[in-house]
Amino acid sequence: MRELYHYPLDPFGRLARIYLKEKSLDHTLIIELPWNRKKTFSGKHSFSDLPALIDMDGLILEGWYSIIEHLEQHYRSNSLLRVTPKEKAECRRIMLLFNTMFFADVTKNIVFEKVAKRHLDRSSPDSLSIRKSNAAIKGYFDYITWLTDRRNWLAGEEFTLVDISAAAHVSCIDYLGSIEWEKYPEVKDWYARVKSRPSFREILSDRIPNIAPPDYYQELDF
Repeated sequence: MRELYHYPLDPFGRLARIYLKEKSLDHTLIIELPWNRKKTFSGKHSFSDLPALIDMDGLILEGWYSIIEHLEQHYRSNSLLRVTPKEKAECRRIMLLFNTMFFADVTKNIVFEKVAKRHLDRSSPDSLSIRKSNAAIKGYFDYITWLTDRRNWLAGEEFTLVDISAAAHVSCIDYLGSIEWEKYPEVKDWYARVKSRPSFREILSDRIPNIAPPDYYQELDF
């Protein structure tokens, strides 16, 4: 059985979990705390080497990109990067936008300030950092709105890794109550469709000790 080491409020762990479900690849989940690692696959102790997947043949894959590229090459049915070179290029372009820029501008700061800090040094969240990250959400959500006005899903007519990537980040900051959904009805409609997929149900059931999500968090019609 495959083993996926992850932290529940890490967007890249969520990405890998949703992807594995969409591909119908059996796996066992093992929680690793980034600030108190029990199993190390390299010399690092950070978000950078989570998630980590041990595949059926014992191959160890560290980080979301290595996991996705390996599984897309070895399990070609139901490709979530689509088929043609043009489609794949568009998926990679938008997917990296969320997994690099959105993560740096929004997810990383919000999760660090509201969750990780209490475990690392027990300091209070930096309200200025949180405000900056909250302000950055608008630009990315405006882009999601622009895309969904022109396409069925973010990268085209089919559900892809782009939708998984974006929704993984959105779900983390939504868990922490950082989204004013009334300002973004088009993004809300897109996210509700992602939430309705069977691959997302387990994500919505995640709970972080001593941090409860908003009441609407698990609702499909919110």
